[in-house]
Amino acid sequence: MIDHTFAVKKIQNLEEAIVIFSQQTRMPFVECDEETYDDQVHMFANESEVQEFAKMYTEKKILLMAVKVLKAQMRSMYNTFYSIGANAVVFHENGNVYRLQLKDIEKMPDLSKLMKEKLPVVNPTLQLSTLYFLQEMYRPVKHDMQHAKELEEEMLINLMRSRYILPLENVNPNEPVNPKDPKQKKKIPYVKDKDGNMLMPIFSDFTEFQKFYRDKATKMGMGVQGFTDLPNYLAAEAKGLVLNPGGFHLHITKEQLDKLVQTKKEK
Repeated sequence: MIDHTFAVKKIQNLEEAIVIFSQQTRMPFVECDEETYDDQVHMFANESEVQEFAKMYTEKKILLMAVKVLKAQMRSMYNTFYSIGANAVVFHENGNVYRLQLKDIEKMPDLSKLMKEKLPVVNPTLQLSTLYFLQEMYRPVKHDMQHAKELEEEMLINLMRSRYILPLENVNPNEPVNPKDPKQKKKIPYVKDKDGNMLMPIFSDFTEFQKFYRDKATKMGMGVQGFTDLPNYLAAEAKGLVLNPGGFHLHITKEQLDKLVQTKKEK
């Protein structure tokens, strides 16, 4: 077994690093290693090696981008890695490549307080399966349809199994939201896509909720619902849902939602 203690110390002491993102999903690019089966992300100590790395993927029609992360942002980025189900970091530094276990670099955040409130604070299985599906389907190539079908089926299974955060705002903007007060009038703030279609935002976990609403998140409430309950909250004029609008922004039309809910109920 290779001792990567020195490499772990190096990555922990970086003043800044480069993380490889997918252009299409706007999330860290994740891939399954063919030998170890690690779900891994890539980090670089400097930008000079990124272009050569990205070239290999461009040839496969996989479009990547480099995102600079400062030392103060590292913990948040590692938390993102945990939230998408990554368990390994491939660290590139001056021609050397180290595969490091994420848990050796940064411990998983303690989310016990939020878990007591029954919030889906992380949902790595759903995030990971959706990223794998979208990364493949965004490639402008002739797809292996059997492989694509397998990726889609895994994603759909996780979609139907999961619970989701629904954002809540008080109808009266001068009062804070109290999710436990059934008499307080609340509303779900809808978003619009590039064509102006109205969509209900839902979130796989607390991290994605915070990412989208940022500073506003502390003033909002959160409801938690299972997949089969989502149609009950969908406005008549809405075209469907958007899962994680600040991340991979997966659109689910009203028709697709109804079909999946029916499938879930029949099982």
